[in-house]
Amino acid sequence: MKGKPTLQTLLLLALPLLLMQSCRKDDPVDPFADNKYLVSCDIELVRTKENIINVLTIAATQYQAAGEIIPDVISGVDVYSVTYNTEFRGKPVLASGLICAPMAHGTYPILSFQNGTNTLHSAAPTVDPQNLGYQMIEYIASTGYVVIIPDYLGFGVSSAMVHPYLHKESTVQSVLDMLRAVAEFDEDVAKNISVTTDCYLLGYSQGGWATMALLKAIGEDYSSEFTVKAASCGAGPYDLMLFNTEVIKLTEFPMPVFLGYIANAYTTYNLYPNALTDMFNSQYASVIPGLYDGLHSSGQINAQLTTSISELFNADYLAGAETGQKYQGIRNALRDNSISGWDCDVPLLMLHGTADSYVMPVISQSHYNAMIDAGTSPTTCSYVPLEGLDHSEAAAPALFAGYEFFKTNR
Repeated sequence: MKGKPTLQTLLLLALPLLLMQSCRKDDPVDPFADNKYLVSCDIELVRTKENIINVLTIAATQYQAAGEIIPDVISGVDVYSVTYNTEFRGKPVLASGLICAPMAHGTYPILSFQNGTNTLHSAAPTVDPQNLGYQMIEYIASTGYVVIIPDYLGFGVSSAMVHPYLHKESTVQSVLDMLRAVAEFDEDVAKNISVTTDCYLLGYSQGGWATMALLKAIGEDYSSEFTVKAASCGAGPYDLMLFNTEVIKLTEFPMPVFLGYIANAYTTYNLYPNALTDMFNSQYASVIPGLYDGLHSSGQINAQLTTSISELFNADYLAGAETGQKYQGIRNALRDNSISGWDCDVPLLMLHGTADSYVMPVISQSHYNAMIDAGTSPTTCSYVPLEGLDHSEAAAPALFAGYEFFKTNR
């Protein structure tokens, strides 16, 4: 018996239409020497209004919410890859991302989308803007947003550096500087539009964590630059210490790629004072650095590690991770890169699949409780469990729910 076709299959059927009618790469725009942030801009794709409606119609056969976007489509979308100046630990770095702009003249807010965990350089937004995961985000620009999709440091133009996975300071800094680059983009490139400082923030998984961190940072330190109108965060590991605690209690964890990714980034950038061999059994500690080279997919990395917690981690770490003095530096790093609750006055939607075995739902529930305990009103912050959905299954529903949430706060 044939199963129900996936959204990926349905969109692949429409891909020739997109390639024939929507894909065009013009001559690169010259670098903008007088700009502080925006360095270069190239048009990658032209998505017509008709193409967008066609693909949303196809997507609606699996996700009804995709069809509900169709009446909101006002124009086609130009998709640009840009490079911009940012910093990493006080040193200048060139970063990259996508800017998706409506073709129709008008004044638009920004929607910043932070993507989930990716280990492949070839799957970065600017390298693969036709990636099915990014297409739906690009289409949202057709409803009246200037959409940005940062590559994250370690991808795109900055792929020579190790991705600082779940490093809060650099993640926030790189996204903030891309938001700043948008102001120069509408002055120099998309002169038919005007971009406001109103922002909507959207993310899932690593992107949910990044979105939450960005929301808090803007509210506390950058509210004079940007006004966040609403944020939607799905299945993020907001409390990394709680995530670690939950993982080491397990017998099996299906995504060891996450565990190696954190450890590789944190040891590379000296956030952990410990060596990988202090945490992992030697056969895995020895291979982890080579697995996160941008050439291995999550599936390939999982296959080189093990889902058995007792085989992956050494006995000393499992015994001492929570309280042992040897691992105090690891606990400090995890706490430093977690997001504590705060008194938030921005409409905030939190979502999490109840069957998620990758990022445990208790993490979202705990963070929601921390937000309320810190003074956030339950009418401002809401937590919606996505019943019966695992981590992958909840991604698209969380995206569509975030879009609808933003509509109510425009």
